[in-house]
Parts: sequence; C-alpha cells; structure tokens
Amino acid sequence: MTQENISLSESLKDCKYPLKIVFTIDRKKNIHCLTVSYSESFPAIARYEEVPNDLTQAVLDLLPEFDISHKNKELSKRNLRNNGERKVKPIESTSGTNKQTKKTPKKVKFAKSLI
Repeated sequence: MTQENISLSESLKDCKYPLKIVFTIDRKKNIHCLTVSYSESFPAIARYEEVPNDLTQAVLDLLPEFDISHKNKELSKRNLRNNGERKVKPIESTSGTNKQTKKTPKKVKFAKSLI
C-alpha cells in the first residue's frame, strides 16, 4: 500500500497524541491560516498561510517527520529538537506581533542644595 492510498484516519489511529487542525479566519485582518499540532502543550507542527489543495496529503507528509506514534516511548519537546535546535518553532499569534516593551521609570536625582 503506497502513501497515496492511505487515508488520513488510518494514519492517525496509531498516533500517540490526537492531531489538532485549527483554521483561523479573521475577516478584519484578512487572515486565513491553518495550523497543525498535536496538543495544547506542544508547539505547532506546521502553519499554512494558504490552505493546501490536498489537506490530507499535507498532513500525511508531516507525520513521518515528527515522532507521534505509539512506537516512540515518549513524545516531548525534547523529541522535537534536531541537534540541539528546535525542529518546530512555536507560532506567535498575529494579534500579539507588536512587541510591547516594559518602560522602566527613570530615577531622578536631585541636587542636595534643592532639597
């Protein structure tokens, strides 16, 4: 059986963690994106700014690259590292892209003669 003949549900039944596919549609900002991950505690596997033509094949292509089957003893963020570097980077939300820096109050020193 080739990979093209395997259905998505057949491939996912051996997954250690449930795969989650999230569509984000923001009409105001005109954002249509698709995020694939396997649980709340792990970073997303992939993010597509445009939904792929064949969603099933796109997800099937991700499965061999990441350890998500029962054969693996443990799936952790450590498993998602490749030579000390993260294979998967967490996705930042588009709403929080403006970096807010904390302003530290400046200490004003008065001359002793003014006090």
